[in-house]
Amino acid sequence: MADGRWLESPRNASIDGLRLTFSGEELRKLLDQRIHHHRRRAEHWKREQARTPDQQTEDEPLLPEHICENEGERHEWHAAVLGFVRDHIDADEVYRLGQADLHFGELLPDKPGWLEQRDYEERTSVGFHLERLVKQLGAVFPRELTIAAQQPACDE
Repeated sequence: MADGRWLESPRNASIDGLRLTFSGEELRKLLDQRIHHHRRRAEHWKREQARTPDQQTEDEPLLPEHICENEGERHEWHAAVLGFVRDHIDADEVYRLGQADLHFGELLPDKPGWLEQRDYEERTSVGFHLERLVKQLGAVFPRELTIAAQQPACDE
């Protein structure tokens, strides 16, 4: 249109980044699936925590109680967070979700185990290499690093 009203049309508006469109009803169902998954995992960790030494097998050794407790609590927390979000989704509305929303809602398909392992190794290898580098620098320049570590940080 010559008067520029076409710029105001939602169809002509550009979208900043990739956004996926979900009906509120579909979004609630997907969140319900994730909540159900986390509740199943929490129950699994409660069963693991309750296992006794005579229930231990070569394929399934007993895990430390605190690990089982922490994992169970982590899954219960995830289920509660997703439940809170689900309860605030209006089933009659349409939602446009970006990458951060999809990750937060755990709406993307699970990564294959090998890919998850590779990503974990990449994340932890950076920290591991930095730690080794600091130790090596500490061996070469022990006095300088000690002085630098003792000085307060400046907020300039």
